[in-house]
Amino acid sequence: MVPLSVFEDDSHHTMHYSQSLPYADLLDQEAEQWLNDICVNLALSVKAKDFTRGALAWVKRLSSYMDMKHAVPRETRAHLAKLLYEMIIMPGMEPALVELWSNNCIRLIRHRKRLGPEDLELEWRPLYEIIEKTLFPKARQRALLLGAVLRLTGYAQRFFTGTATQEILEEFLPKFTTHSISEATRSQGYIALFLPVENQPHYTTRAQDYLPTIFSLWSIFTYSPTFDTQFVILVSLIAEFNMDQGNLDIGLFTKQQVKTVFTTLLRMVNLPVGSRSDGSSSVTGAAGGSTTGYGSQGIRVDTKAGSSLILRRRPERFKALARFVVYTIMPEGNKSYTLDLLSDMIQATELYFHPSNHGNWSYFLTSFARHLASEFLKRWREEQEPDCKTPVERRLTVELRRQFVLILRPVTYLSMFGKDQYTVGASQFTLKFLSWLEPDLIFPGLLERIYPSLETLTETHRTSSALSILADISLPLFSRDHYAAGGKHLLPLLQLAIPGIDMNDPLKTISSLMFISTALMSIPIFDQTQVHDDYYPTEDYMEGTLSRETEDYLVKQTTGEFEEWLAKFMRRVFTIFENLPQENRKKQGNMEVGLTQMLLHTCDILFNQLSEPLYDLALKLIVEFVNDRVLPNAVRAVGQLCDAITTVNTKKAAKAFIPICITHIQMELEHGAASTAAHAAASNLILSDSTFHWYQNVLFSVVSSLGPELLVYKQDVLNVTHAMVNQCRSRRGMMWTGKLIRGVLITLLNVYPLDYRSLNPSQWKDTQFMQNNAHQVWGKPGDPANLEIQWHTPSEPEKDFALFFLKEFLNPSVEKLRELMTSESSSSNELCRHLAVVRNCLIGSATMVADDGIPLPEQDQDEPILPILQVGYAFTDINDSRTQQAREIRKNVAEFIHQLSYYFTSKKEDDVESIKILIKIARTFLSERGVEKTQFDHSKSGYSYAKNIGQTPGCKKQYPRNLLVRRAYNHHMLRLRQNVQGRIRTPLHDAILMDLLEFSLGSYAEIRKVSQMALSATARCFRDSKSLIMPILLNALQPQAPPDRMKGALYLFTHKSIIMPCLRNWQFIPTFVMAICNAQHQDKLTIQELIRKVFLDYISHFNSFSFRVLVPNDTTSLVNAVAPNVPVEFEERAQSIESKVVERSKERIEAYYGLIEQLLDFLLNSRVHWRFAAMAANFIEVFLRSDVKPSKRLAAFANNATLSELPTMRRIGISATIQLLLYIKQRTLAGGNEDLLITRQIRNPLKVQVLVQTPNDQLMGKKLLQASYQPLTPENASSSLLVDNITLGWYVWPKQYTAYKVNTSDFLLQTIDADSSEAYQEFSNTFITKEYWVKICDYLSQEVNQKQEDRFNSSNARLFSSIFQTFGDLPLSCAKESIEKLCMATDQKNSQRAASEILAGLIRGTKHWSLQKLDLVWDWLTPLLRKLFHSITPDSLTYWESFVRFCAARRDPRRIQKLIDLILESELDPTSDAAFNESRKLLLVRALVITLQWRFEPLIQKVLPTWFNNIQHPYKQVREVIGVNINEALQLEWIPSYPSVESLLVANAKTDGVGNVPTTLTPIQAERVEKVIARLDMWLQEMNDNKTGPSGSSDYAHASKTVLCWLHEALSHWNLSGTLPYIVPFLQKIFAMQEVNDDQDLQIMATRVLNLTARVSYPPSMLPTMIDQFLTILTTSTSWHIRIRALPVLQVFFFKHLFVMSSQQLIRIMKVIGQMLLDTQIEVRQLASVTLGGLFNAKLLIRIPKRKRDKVTGKNVEPVGFAEAVVQKHAGVLGISCLINAFPYEVPEWMPDILCELAECMSDPAAEIQVKEEKQKKKKPVLLIYIRTHSDTWHEDMLKFNEDQLSLLSDMLISPSYYA
Repeated sequence: MVPLSVFEDDSHHTMHYSQSLPYADLLDQEAEQWLNDICVNLALSVKAKDFTRGALAWVKRLSSYMDMKHAVPRETRAHLAKLLYEMIIMPGMEPALVELWSNNCIRLIRHRKRLGPEDLELEWRPLYEIIEKTLFPKARQRALLLGAVLRLTGYAQRFFTGTATQEILEEFLPKFTTHSISEATRSQGYIALFLPVENQPHYTTRAQDYLPTIFSLWSIFTYSPTFDTQFVILVSLIAEFNMDQGNLDIGLFTKQQVKTVFTTLLRMVNLPVGSRSDGSSSVTGAAGGSTTGYGSQGIRVDTKAGSSLILRRRPERFKALARFVVYTIMPEGNKSYTLDLLSDMIQATELYFHPSNHGNWSYFLTSFARHLASEFLKRWREEQEPDCKTPVERRLTVELRRQFVLILRPVTYLSMFGKDQYTVGASQFTLKFLSWLEPDLIFPGLLERIYPSLETLTETHRTSSALSILADISLPLFSRDHYAAGGKHLLPLLQLAIPGIDMNDPLKTISSLMFISTALMSIPIFDQTQVHDDYYPTEDYMEGTLSRETEDYLVKQTTGEFEEWLAKFMRRVFTIFENLPQENRKKQGNMEVGLTQMLLHTCDILFNQLSEPLYDLALKLIVEFVNDRVLPNAVRAVGQLCDAITTVNTKKAAKAFIPICITHIQMELEHGAASTAAHAAASNLILSDSTFHWYQNVLFSVVSSLGPELLVYKQDVLNVTHAMVNQCRSRRGMMWTGKLIRGVLITLLNVYPLDYRSLNPSQWKDTQFMQNNAHQVWGKPGDPANLEIQWHTPSEPEKDFALFFLKEFLNPSVEKLRELMTSESSSSNELCRHLAVVRNCLIGSATMVADDGIPLPEQDQDEPILPILQVGYAFTDINDSRTQQAREIRKNVAEFIHQLSYYFTSKKEDDVESIKILIKIARTFLSERGVEKTQFDHSKSGYSYAKNIGQTPGCKKQYPRNLLVRRAYNHHMLRLRQNVQGRIRTPLHDAILMDLLEFSLGSYAEIRKVSQMALSATARCFRDSKSLIMPILLNALQPQAPPDRMKGALYLFTHKSIIMPCLRNWQFIPTFVMAICNAQHQDKLTIQELIRKVFLDYISHFNSFSFRVLVPNDTTSLVNAVAPNVPVEFEERAQSIESKVVERSKERIEAYYGLIEQLLDFLLNSRVHWRFAAMAANFIEVFLRSDVKPSKRLAAFANNATLSELPTMRRIGISATIQLLLYIKQRTLAGGNEDLLITRQIRNPLKVQVLVQTPNDQLMGKKLLQASYQPLTPENASSSLLVDNITLGWYVWPKQYTAYKVNTSDFLLQTIDADSSEAYQEFSNTFITKEYWVKICDYLSQEVNQKQEDRFNSSNARLFSSIFQTFGDLPLSCAKESIEKLCMATDQKNSQRAASEILAGLIRGTKHWSLQKLDLVWDWLTPLLRKLFHSITPDSLTYWESFVRFCAARRDPRRIQKLIDLILESELDPTSDAAFNESRKLLLVRALVITLQWRFEPLIQKVLPTWFNNIQHPYKQVREVIGVNINEALQLEWIPSYPSVESLLVANAKTDGVGNVPTTLTPIQAERVEKVIARLDMWLQEMNDNKTGPSGSSDYAHASKTVLCWLHEALSHWNLSGTLPYIVPFLQKIFAMQEVNDDQDLQIMATRVLNLTARVSYPPSMLPTMIDQFLTILTTSTSWHIRIRALPVLQVFFFKHLFVMSSQQLIRIMKVIGQMLLDTQIEVRQLASVTLGGLFNAKLLIRIPKRKRDKVTGKNVEPVGFAEAVVQKHAGVLGISCLINAFPYEVPEWMPDILCELAECMSDPAAEIQVKEEKQKKKKPVLLIYIRTHSDTWHEDMLKFNEDQLSLLSDMLISPSYYA
């Protein structure tokens, strides 16, 4: 009887895990007790602040508890999640633990129905602070990656407090700026990550309040795939979780917002669009075409985002787009606005789905279609649920579902035979989902395509694709309840799949087998033709839809073919086996292995589903096959086949197989089979033994599935096993004898399911029901609550025989081995034989008893004892004598393993084969209790794979029954695996572990390798086993250890589980680190490489450690909530554990200080090799921490390393100096409060928080800009606040911000922290010596080794910044001479690089100097820099640009006013011939503009007029920089600067936020542009008047190129605010520039800019103007060249803005292009035809006057109006042609008439022009192209033509003359 507690536990899961186990009656209260232990002990650990041991162990235990699918009650779940969340945000928690807490917290909170916002409330800000401080620390601090914490944020946002949304917007919107990609991406990343997307009643700010602002942000930042993806994910989640919200056009969204997302979709699929001006398409990527995507610019923009990309979610862009589309489908009658847009989108992109137009976009499109279908099905299923919250009027209707399927169906049919597996795979999924939605719409057309593909012999890729598709859709196709008409197709399709099973085409074979296995998984294979009912169909089969009765009749009629099909299938299987390559497990290809596994899997499923008569047939065929031949190449595969057939009916199979196997084995043994001694792994098989091995394999395969049936043959099996044990001497003979022993024990003792059929046994065995109704239950899913699993549990006779059998073979082998151990000459073959027996006895008897029969030692009461789970062990009654015998056997074996180890290490250490078996025995004993890890992992992955295929999508846990049975068996195996973990060691276990360790460090590499794997696997099964192993391992690294021993230890350290204690446990860290550093005594190359590998692994895995966690004082309430009922001794135990934690913490700190001292001593040894010195230095650098006081010795180390001759050491020294100086500063500012160092909340005394007093002041931005350039003087210093945050105030002002007061004392640090004073003094003494500066300048100015290092190094600059920030101007007096020397070497680029780094560090280090000190240093710097800037060379330019950027980054302009003045004083000299010098001036200004961002805006008027006045500069180098600079400056002019987030939200809410970006010029800008255009016109006139000189050297050409450079940069820029207003004024001018025929450069540049113009995403407000511009150019331009160049641009523009243009705008464009079909120039007409595409919807019927032949000359005479009429008629032909080309894969209603009209024009003069044109361009005629593109579907398409039309078409396409 299953206890009530088990039912209650299962009720939380759909799958009913525990109650389906055979020992469910023994599980009463197991889950409750387990969970209670976890809660109490976790609470105890938190109270005692024991995180690294107690909390770690119990959180892992919680993870195991959840793995077991036990219930966590709602209240407990909330309390545990809250506790874990608090642990995550505790300052000082180790990163590795934070990740673990986060992963488990996610598991607790991710299920929406198990935990809601009403159960749990979390604060968002602590999580943000963790992410900000670890991922984006300040420049001198190390960053860490916390992936789990980022993932947690996505799940935790549901539980944020009611005010969180408002707070999040107020925190992150002010951080947004378009002037820095990384800032924009970071701000947006945080918004997308933190913003709660699910509306809750208590929220103060809702989605409709901020959505316009989201779309506004989206509008002003472009060209970033990441930016688009993040916002798509955000709005799609908002759409999904707010179906009941909003009353706008489409719920929460306006139509314009939905169109914006569709436009983004066009960008993301990156379609090639547009034509070249010769009319050729760019769909195949032809040059000159454009794309709807981002191009290379997208990658460049995202690369500039840098570390901010860490915040992005998984790149699931198409899933998010599909989610948005599906969740904005809202019914409006029988229509939906979003569905109409989707229909337009699919129609517009249909061409790109076809395999002949394959490209990168193919997968994007099919992936989008796949996710669309998946999301629609998900939503459809959700809305059928009773608890669905979507209002009824917003739910999907049957009609909308039908429309949706019809939209996706044509393109899915096109792409399902694609050119690559990914496209085909995506299409298959789409078909699968669509077939679950509307089977009647999908299957008929799909089967019409699949049947020919399976029957064809020529298009093999189609056959494979068709089989793959069938595998995916077989469940919905053959499910009688879902699609009644599908059943009759099963047998025909199965018959067609048989030829696909072909060894010569493994991929096709696997596809065929996939189809057969998935199709038959839930279909009982019964021949129902024998039972006749009275029904006979009277319907006409051709009518289409048939009644259910008729369908049932047809299905039953086909079942008669099962027998014939089964025989064919089995023959194919045997043919595959006969043609398998020779067995060689090492060399066998993955393809053959995969094929064999798939074949056996299919057979397994098939045999389970067979009726009794068909089973008999299959068994008969297999027995005949086995008995008729011996195939050495297929021995294993045939054995597994016999296993599969035996499992289904053990009685029949045993009767068929066992007698023949035993007979043949005995016969073979009598003739000396397997008698040749060979036990080495490399020994070859003896051909004469093949028959013996064949039957041996069949026997052990059959036996392993027999269960109680084995008892019938027990004597025979005993006899044959004895014979084999005694007589087999060959390796395979003895190994497989062992497998027989193992199989006998496993089948008798283990728990396993006996049937895997698709129906419950009660139903399956009901013969009457199955004969009449088997066809009705095809495709029926299993019921998890009623599986009727028949388990094998060992019966008493089985247990008795198993124990007898075990003793029968184990004891003699053990005795024999003991005998061999004492004899002088023991045979290796004998040892191997008996060891193999022992090993297999051990594996087979693993589930006999729960323990090893060894009494456990006393345990510390603080150490948790984990109870052994009930898993159906054979002997559990402690009073049963058999239990005692079984325990004794295990104990004896353990002792014997240890004795054997001693024997081999002392007497036979060279017997490699025997020792390898012994190691496997030890591994089995220690770590495999009932199921091997590999077997469990294989079973788990196999189940996961099958689950994905067999699942009914969108239905909660609807799987075929056989999968549910597998799930239950996996659950049983998981319980077995749980019992392996966390076991307590006994001295005997320790001894065996030590034996394995000794083998791992032995002399033989082969033994070491096996033993190391075994040790790594077994050590993790026992508690605290590493403390046993580690001392010996570390000792093996010492100088006295032999080389092999050292090598073994190093190899072990490459195992993550072994090295982990050396990363976390301070008991081992010091010894390990010093051992690695001292390992230079071994000069073997292999050992040195290993040391390097271990060292690099260690450094890369090393995470920051922590000595102290700051636990908040109010944890009592949390602890009490998690564990309300604690035992009496709870407080006492908590205090006891806490005292131990404090003690351990002291020991760790002591160990840390000791290690640092040891490393410093080690570095003083002059005999240390440089590589090991570098390692030691690297260790020190990694171990530096702010909460540990920096010592004088550490400072000396850093100084020495910085001045080392080795570049590696210098890098470490510089890094260490920067860290130490930072820690000195932090500790000084913390004032002795170490908690501040852990929380990182140290406050600079000059830092102040400024509250925004007037949140409605619109002029705050202007005031800040004005203040930014008011010079600092002693008078205004006290009242001035410096704002270093460059982003602040540009987009919106926060409620408060950080600013700095001006320092009135000399330097920031007046007094130094006492603990750091010695280190400070050591640094000070070094930095004020000239020697230090001479050396460092010398080293920095050395030539670099690698080219990538030849750049401005910001780490070096930060070193000097740290020095001058900490010590003020004291070091400067010593440094000046060396710095000046570097500066003077203007021709030495390395010296210039060093000078730029030092001076940059100096300028940045003066941040908090007093004004007086600043004046002094700038008095020295200004002339020096002026001279340096004047002498910059092309080689050194990049250093000085980086110098400017480094100095100005995040600095208030007032801090570097002198530098700004210095850079701006060098004005452009138009008369100079020194082009580089002039461009150098401009580039330094540019560096300043880019870095100061919008704070440069007041200075724009200083520089911009000069640049505009010199756009006609004669030098290209200067012009290009002027163009780029103009763009950078103009991008700064738009400054939104909203006074508060609230006012921003209100302002954006007035519109829908789409396109909130400037599109028109301000009066000042307009005046500026007018001047430029006037000058361009003037210069153009001059150029035209002056015909003598080349156009390329005219002022017009120069100025035009500068303007084009500016526009090219602007149009490639992510910021649209300084781009859009300038496009319209210059558009016509750019077209004019293309007309300068003798300046090719100008033409190319103009074409590029025009292409970019078309690719920009324009806001809706700008579209009318742009369309006017294009149409004006097309209609008014006198040059046909301009018209022909404008058309492709318009084409790209049109496609990019397909969704945002109104229907009037679309019609207007079409009319104008339609008129162009009448253009006098044929090239224009031709291109207009291509451009029109499928958008032209008019017919032009023109009569052409007849031509007459002149009787005298014989020439044609053209009458009046002939030419005009031909042009008009040609226009009509072109129009019709483009209309036909626009629908290459379908036949709209109007097309047959149009086609015939075109066919009738074939003999007209207009058609002659067209033919001539096609021949010139080598194009195919339209009609031929039409027939080609419709060939696949012609059998359907021809039905849309009448007979006359078909006749006319065939006349036109078939040549009338035989000789033509």
